[in-house]
Amino acid sequence: MKVMRKIGQMTNAWKTALGLIKQNKTDEAVEALDRCLLIAAMADERGETHLDGKPLDLWKMRVWVKIEDLGVLPEGNEWYEIQEA
Repeated sequence: MKVMRKIGQMTNAWKTALGLIKQNKTDEAVEALDRCLLIAAMADERGETHLDGKPLDLWKMRVWVKIEDLGVLPEGNEWYEIQEA
């Protein structure tokens, strides 16, 4: 008998983001990564320390590293200029 493992929201959003990155669909990947951040923030607010069997801090780090790797964050003064606009 094969046992099916339940995959949670975070894992689904993460796998979706990785698939979109492989397809070079950056905008859609960023949206999926944003969903990951939202899921993590809501879990953090509820006091959870793990999501889908992994530490919440690990998920946060994975998502931020992937966002940085995509190069979608403004650099240095660009961020300040965006905030001032």
